[in-house]
Amino acid sequence: MYGQVLRQLRESKARSQADVARSVAISPAQLARLETSQRGLYLEDFIKIAQALGEKPGNLLPNDLGNIGHLKPLINRLATVPPELLPRVTTIIEKLVLLTEEMTKPQSKSTPRRK
Repeated sequence: MYGQVLRQLRESKARSQADVARSVAISPAQLARLETSQRGLYLEDFIKIAQALGEKPGNLLPNDLGNIGHLKPLINRLATVPPELLPRVTTIIEKLVLLTEEMTKPQSKSTPRRK
C-alpha cells in the first residue's frame, strides 16, 4: 500500500524512478519493486523516498490509523535522526515495545504452594 502512495507522489512531482532512486542511493529496479509491493518497504526506505520527494513521511500516512494515528509526528521526528544512530534508536524502540507488552499482559494469579 505504501509503495503505491510513494509512486503516486513521485508521479505527481513529475520525477522519474531513476532520478528518485539515485537521490536515495538505490537502483531504479529496486524502487520499482518497492512501488509495486514486490519487495517489503522498510521504514527507513519510506522515509528516504518521502524526503527525496519533498514530503514529511508522517504526512503520507493515512488519517485512519486508529490507535497509532498520534505517531505521525514521531515518525517525522525519526526521519531527522542521523543514519548512524538509527540502529540504536531501533533497539530502544524494540525494548519499549517489549516493556509495554509485558506491562499489558494479564497478571497470572500464582497459586500458593502446598506443603
